[in-house]
Formats: sequence, C-alpha cells, structure tokens
Amino acid sequence: MLLTSLVIAAASLAVEVAAHGYVPQIKIGSQYIAGWDVNTDGYTTPQPLRVVRPTKPDSGFISDPSSGDITCSIGNSKLPPGPISATVAAGGSVTMLWNTWPLGHFGPVLNYMAKCPTSNCSTFKGDTGSPWFKIQQDVYANGVWASDTLANNNHSYTVNIPSKISPGSYLLRHENLALHGASNVGGAQFYPVCVQLTVTGGGSLNPSGLSFPGTYKATDPGILFNVYQGDAANKAYVAPGGPVYTGLN
Repeated sequence: MLLTSLVIAAASLAVEVAAHGYVPQIKIGSQYIAGWDVNTDGYTTPQPLRVVRPTKPDSGFISDPSSGDITCSIGNSKLPPGPISATVAAGGSVTMLWNTWPLGHFGPVLNYMAKCPTSNCSTFKGDTGSPWFKIQQDVYANGVWASDTLANNNHSYTVNIPSKISPGSYLLRHENLALHGASNVGGAQFYPVCVQLTVTGGGSLNPSGLSFPGTYKATDPGILFNVYQGDAANKAYVAPGGPVYTGLN
C-alpha cells in the first residue's frame, strides 16, 4: 500500500512538472525566433545564444518573490546571457509562444521592460536598482483569467511594445502569475521570462521605478489571493506591480 502511494505521488509530481510551461520561441512580425528550450539548450555545449534568457533545465516556478530568481527565471543569475537580441520597432509587438500552459493555473499575465545601460543587454541582469516599468497587463475579464485566455490561444500571448519609449537595448519581462494555490502565503507561482530586445524608432521616454526583486511582496493583495471566491472578487482583483506606466503610447 505504501509503495503504491509513493508511485502515485511520484506520478502526480511528474505530471505537474511536465505541465509547467516555458517559451521556446517568440514571433516578431512574420519572423519566428528561437527562445530557450529547457529540454535541449541547457545540455548543449557550447551553450547556444538565445534571445530568451536561459533558465535551469526545468520549467518550474518561483514561490518566493524576494528571491533573485524573480528577475528573469530560475537560475538566471548563474547563467549569463550572450550578446544577442531580437529587433522590434517601438509600437510593434512580440508574441510569446509558450510550449504549453495548463488550464486552471488561474492568474494574470504581466509585462515589464527595463532599458539596458549599454548597447546590448549581455551584462545586464536587471536585479539591482529600479530600472523596470510595467507596459501591459491582462487580469480577469468576462469570467476568464488571462492565463486561461493564453492557454486557449494556442499558448501564445502578444506583448505590445510602447511607441514612445526611446530606442535602445531592453529586457522584456513577461510573466505568468499562477494563483490557484495562492490563498496561503507562499502559494503563488511566478513564471517570469526575459527577452533581450533592440527597440528601434520610438520617442524620448525613459521610464523606470520598479525593481525585481523588491517590487513584489508575498503578502501583496495581488499575490496572496483566493481565486475561488467567485466572479465579483475576481473582478476586483488588483495585480501586483502597480498600474501600467502612463503615457507610453
């Protein structure tokens, strides 16, 4: 009986891990660009250069918003990116193509950017100071959480790049925040993904003000939240990270 229970528990864990998503590809215009594939890229020597920053060879979540991993991914600080970026025009868009995302991992989809201090982002971790600003978010609408909308849209989500930001090198921080276990402190699951971009055109706006880690707290009402309270409560949900930066477009 004990052995059977252990086997069932292990199988359940394997299914849960397998269900967690990552971004092996992005799309800008009609161009598909390789992201980070956790099944192959972390095991390849030399490590391939990807516009999506690498993560450890799994697709698990971050549970502690004060962790250094919250900036871009699990183990990001130990896996330096290479000098590579994807070019996108200000006012254009980047579509994040997840390999999968499970229905029922209810929560918002949040998007931030940070301008890199040099001509490329290869040495910029984005984990100190407050270089980040929120550019877009989707939360709960028409009885559906943004995460389920993403899942039902072929596991894809389109991020709109602000039209008035100044040209240059940026990190795009795209995040799924799963709240299905977030009624207790530490139950929220963070899935951040960072993309190295070169933004062309644009204006003169240079926003900032948010930090990762630092902006999120485990007890924030948008992180410690029970998604099963009903439609009225979900409609009243306020995402962490504050509002979208004003005047971006």
